[in-house]
Amino acid sequence: MNILSLLIKEKHIAGVEVSDKVIRIAYFHPRKKEGGLRASIIKIPQFIKRIKPKASPGIKQPIDSPATHPEESSSRKEPEQYELILIEEPIAANIIKEGAVVDKEFLGKTLKDIWTRAKLNADYAIVAIPEDKIYSRIFPFPKTVSGTHLEEAINLAINFQLPVKKDEVYLGSEDAGESDIVKEVLISAIPKTVADGYIEALSYAGIKILALESHLASLARAINLELGSAKLLTKKNQNGTTVFILKDGIVHFSRTLPEAFIKGDNFLENEKQHIKTAFEIEEKTQVSELPFTQATVRSEYAKYPELNRLNPELQAKWLIAIGVAIRGEIPEGADSHISLLPVGTTEAYQYQKTTSFVTLIRNIIIGVSIFFGFAFLAAYLFIFYLSQTSNKINSNIGISPISADVLEKEAWVKKINGMTEASRVILSTTPHWSILLEDINSRVISGILITNFSAVSIAEHMSMTGTAKDRNTLNLFKKSLQDSIYLTEVELPIKNLEQKVDIPFSISFRLNDPSMLYYK
Repeated sequence: MNILSLLIKEKHIAGVEVSDKVIRIAYFHPRKKEGGLRASIIKIPQFIKRIKPKASPGIKQPIDSPATHPEESSSRKEPEQYELILIEEPIAANIIKEGAVVDKEFLGKTLKDIWTRAKLNADYAIVAIPEDKIYSRIFPFPKTVSGTHLEEAINLAINFQLPVKKDEVYLGSEDAGESDIVKEVLISAIPKTVADGYIEALSYAGIKILALESHLASLARAINLELGSAKLLTKKNQNGTTVFILKDGIVHFSRTLPEAFIKGDNFLENEKQHIKTAFEIEEKTQVSELPFTQATVRSEYAKYPELNRLNPELQAKWLIAIGVAIRGEIPEGADSHISLLPVGTTEAYQYQKTTSFVTLIRNIIIGVSIFFGFAFLAAYLFIFYLSQTSNKINSNIGISPISADVLEKEAWVKKINGMTEASRVILSTTPHWSILLEDINSRVISGILITNFSAVSIAEHMSMTGTAKDRNTLNLFKKSLQDSIYLTEVELPIKNLEQKVDIPFSISFRLNDPSMLYYK
């Protein structure tokens, strides 16, 4: 289970065409059911690059014919289930110049304003930009080369045949078809400074960009052409004219002629004839010219009521935006078209989705923190209110008068407490002699008779006199007294050495710690 898919709403992608004078947006939006409920999201059939199939001579099939691609016709939904939203907004002439962004901040504000006013429910965008600064070329490679060998061959072609430095541009490539012996790869490059200008403007507008491509790539995806036929078209720009050739949904040739180079009435016609002749000789295929105003959208998209209301010339101007919107309906992970971003379309979507997830978690943490902050403040105010109420109630309680009996008993209790305290003081200064006498009595051994015990003070020497059975018993008694924890400096003077039995003695000693005999 993908946690990101659960926490982040389904992606909706708008197709954005940025030109020198206008911004156009095409967006497929589900129509509402009866009762105001929205219909389910309907996926628009994705554009699939097609290789000319084997067919009977003289028979031409449209590139989007259901007979040619039954897998599309079986999954195609009817336009009644979703609507095509078309938005057009003119912009100042000094924002985009020769295909590059001059004022990124103003372009970002314009896009943000369009998104806000139109209330687009689109989180992401694929953007088509003028082809002035984009270099594209088809490179042929042997059909036997594939996998890592093909990647190495493409890198060699980029390093040695592109007229730009690799570290100064963003590159993209896609399959452009193949024959029995040749595999063709379309490679496009755009200066990093140009692409970064569009990326920064869209970022300022809060739009998550998934892919960046040229106007011509979008046209090739949207325009209705016969399978296998090559068409030469002319597209006028603010600063010149672009002549390009489309075949099987791929731009096989393009050249932008600056306005200053177009001299005379026949210059452009002669140039188109030279391009047409050179392409026919090189590709060995016939090229016919198709006026841009007569170009029509692929038949499955021409059924939309939003396009049917427009005349053919107005329909033609929406081909680029519709081509970008068609790319936005390609399932995630299946988009192999050129993207002139630092990363591919799939990686860009994963990055944007991860960024959205991180933003969601950040907002949840902030929300939870604010909730607990308010909860703590509410609890504090509630406790403060209870405290104030309790104090107010206590202050309103009247003080009852104290009776004489209570006062008499209080005086008696105080007197008893005073006597108890005096007794405690007396006891704390009176030695507990019984502790010492019990310890000495416990150390008197058999054969010892105590006749007298004298003590002048608890801090002075004390003495005992008596009679011992014999001298050995007397020494054992002395040793017993020395083991006492209460006594110290035990002294037994040696007298009457000639007497062997019934020996009189006198022993003196001091208390080891006089405080041990006081009450604690």
